[in-house]
Amino acid sequence: MKLSKENRAYFIKEIAFSSKEIRAVQAPIDKLYFFSAVFGAANRIINMEFDPELSFIHNVTNAAYTQIQASLFTQGQMPNSIDPDLFTKLANNLDEMAKNIADNEPTYKALENISNLAYSTTGNGHYLVLRGKLIL
Repeated sequence: MKLSKENRAYFIKEIAFSSKEIRAVQAPIDKLYFFSAVFGAANRIINMEFDPELSFIHNVTNAAYTQIQASLFTQGQMPNSIDPDLFTKLANNLDEMAKNIADNEPTYKALENISNLAYSTTGNGHYLVLRGKLIL
């Protein structure tokens, strides 16, 4: 990803903060709120310095947020079909993505994992998890 040194450092810092806070807060809605910081930071950078991979990060994390939000909350409760480690796994993939960005390596694998975590919260995604087809 071709970003200025300043924007790269800012983005890595925002991802790290998001990951730390996802682990620190208890309520799923708060965890999801801190996850939204990732695509928010990506969007701010895109407006100053466009990069195709950064746009990809923005789109995948934004879509994951929307999917998880739609799937997770039924009157504020987490359905039993949601992996109890969903947010830990999400934070782990954010950490991996931040390391990839810092090392100037592709972020695709972490983004694929984030996408699959979000998909696992859907009815069909949960079915595939139960069948052993979607491995988180």
